[in-house]
Amino acid sequence: MKKSVCVLAACIFMSGLTACSQEEVQNAATATIEQNGVTMSMVFDAKGDTVTKITQESVIDLTGYTEEEIDAVNSTVEAAKEVYADLDGIEYSTEQKDGKIIEKIVMPTDEETLEMMIDQGLLPVSDENITQLSLDATLENLENSGWTIE
Repeated sequence: MKKSVCVLAACIFMSGLTACSQEEVQNAATATIEQNGVTMSMVFDAKGDTVTKITQESVIDLTGYTEEEIDAVNSTVEAAKEVYADLDGIEYSTEQKDGKIIEKIVMPTDEETLEMMIDQGLLPVSDENITQLSLDATLENLENSGWTIE
């Protein structure tokens, strides 16, 4: 009987260690694309196959832009600031330096934030009832859309 209890306790202890060993991996993958003078990158943090955070950075090179085009870009950036300001938990920032606008968005991917991003049309997914993002499926979709995966 004592041996059975010891074996059971050992199994419970080992399963607890196994669950704890699946830690969040920072920078699990990076996806990049360049389109129309804008370079975008997304860094994915993940726990197993579940994305836990996405950090997106877009760099807009303003070289060759007219004043009117720069004003249009700045208006778009201001509109984005307003949208993201209303979303709890999402960090949005921009800076302009060396003739470039750098936009950074940090998005946790908990269920509530995912729902909020989907409702706002900020996360293009086919299933609106999604509760988590698969790292493998996300990377595959991005790669099929022309992104480079690192």
